[in-house]
Amino acid sequence: MEAKINLEPFERILSGYQKVEELAVNIADCSKLAQKYAPYGVEGYRLGNYIGTGYLNRYLECMVDRAPMLIYKKKYLIPLLFRRSDSAFQLFEEDYRMEAFFLLLDWSLKHQPEKILIETSTKMAPKKETVIDTAYLAFRVSEILDSGGYPISNFQTVEQFMDWNRIYRLIDNGGIGRHSKVFDPEYPENIEELRMIVSLVRLKYPNTELML
Repeated sequence: MEAKINLEPFERILSGYQKVEELAVNIADCSKLAQKYAPYGVEGYRLGNYIGTGYLNRYLECMVDRAPMLIYKKKYLIPLLFRRSDSAFQLFEEDYRMEAFFLLLDWSLKHQPEKILIETSTKMAPKKETVIDTAYLAFRVSEILDSGGYPISNFQTVEQFMDWNRIYRLIDNGGIGRHSKVFDPEYPENIEELRMIVSLVRLKYPNTELML
C-alpha cells in the first residue's frame, strides 16, 4: 500500500503581520512526490522562502519560510502550499486528482498563463524560474471535478453544457448582462477550455459522453 502524503499546518504571514494557518506538504514527503510525478514533468524539489501574491493568501502578499516546492520543466516552481480545505487533502488521496492538476497546469501555461503565475519577490527565485499559483490550481481542479464533474458527465451536447453554465459559470469569458454569453461556442478559446474540462471530468467519470 502506498504511503500517505501528509499535509501539515503552517503559518503564513500576511501584509500587516497577521498570521494565518494553512496547509503544506511535509518536507519528508517531497522526494517521493518528485519521483511519483516525474512522468508529468517534475524534476525534483527544493525548499525556499515564499514571498508572493496569489490565491493562497487571497491576493495579498504573504511570507512562508522554507516552503517545499517542486521543480517543474526546469523553469517553474510549484509551492506545495494549500488553503485549508477537504479538497487539499483529496488532491493527494485520489491519484486522478493530481493527474488532473498537471493536465490543468500544462493547459493553463499554454492558454491562460496570467491566471496561474503569481507575482513574487525577486528574492524568492532567480528570474529564469517562475512560480505557479498552486492554491488556485487546486481550487480549480476541485471546482471542475466536484462542482461540475457529475452534471458534465451526463451531458451529451454542448447546448446542455451552455444551459448549465449560464447558472454555474464554470467557464466565464467575462460577459456582463442578462443576455451575455458566458460560454460562446464560436469562440475557439471557450471550446478549448471545455475540451480540457471534459478530459479532466473523464478521469473521475470514465463514462462521460460529451464529445466536441
